[in-house]
Amino acid sequence: MLKQKLPAQYTPALAEYGLDWLDLSATQLIRYERGEWMLLAEQEIPYLYILLSGKAKVCMSDESGRNLLLCYYVSEGIMGDIELMMGRREAISSVQAVSPVVCIGLPLHVYANELLSHLPFVLRVAKGLSVKLHASVSSTTEIILRPFEARLGTYLLHGAQGGVFSERLTDVSEQLGVSYRHLLRSLKALCEEGLLGKRPDGYHILNVERLREKAAR
Repeated sequence: MLKQKLPAQYTPALAEYGLDWLDLSATQLIRYERGEWMLLAEQEIPYLYILLSGKAKVCMSDESGRNLLLCYYVSEGIMGDIELMMGRREAISSVQAVSPVVCIGLPLHVYANELLSHLPFVLRVAKGLSVKLHASVSSTTEIILRPFEARLGTYLLHGAQGGVFSERLTDVSEQLGVSYRHLLRSLKALCEEGLLGKRPDGYHILNVERLREKAAR
C-alpha cells in the first residue's frame, strides 16, 4: 500500500459525490497492489474509500474464519459506507484487491461527522447502498440456485487479468463454498473441454464465449 496527499487532479472525483466543498487537507490517494487486503473484517476501518480504478472482491468470514464470497467484484463507488452509516469503526467484511486499485481515502476520525451532516452526500450513499443490497440479494440467489460450474465460470471471467486467472485456489474454494478437490476437478474438466489451459502463471482462458455460455446456465 502506498499513500500520498491527494493531488489536485483527483478532486473532481469528489464532486461526483457532492464533496467538492470538503477541506481536502487530510485526504489521501491510496494505491493497493494486487492481492493486498484493503479491509479485514472486525478490524478498524480507518478511511471511507472512493474507488477510482481497479477491481476488488468483497468477502465475509464465517465463524470458523473461512472467507465466503459476498459479491464477486467491485470496481467503483464507496467502501466503508455501511460502517459509516452504522457508526461502526470496525469493518463488516474483508476486501481484497484483485488488480491494482487506486482510491481516495477520507480519514473517518476527521470527516465522519461532516459527511453524515451533509445531505447531498448522505443521499448519494443511500442510493449506493440500495444498489449494493440488490447486488447482494442477486449474489445470494446465485449461490443458492445456480450450479457450481456456472458460478465458477462467472468467477473466472471476472477474476482473470489479461485473460489469465491466477488467484490462489485454496482461497477460491473457500470463497465459492466448495472443497479444494472439487474445485480442482472442475478446473480440470474445463481444461479438458478446451475452455482453459493450465500454465505456470495460472489458468489461461482459451474460449471466452463458451465459458460465458457455461456461466450463464
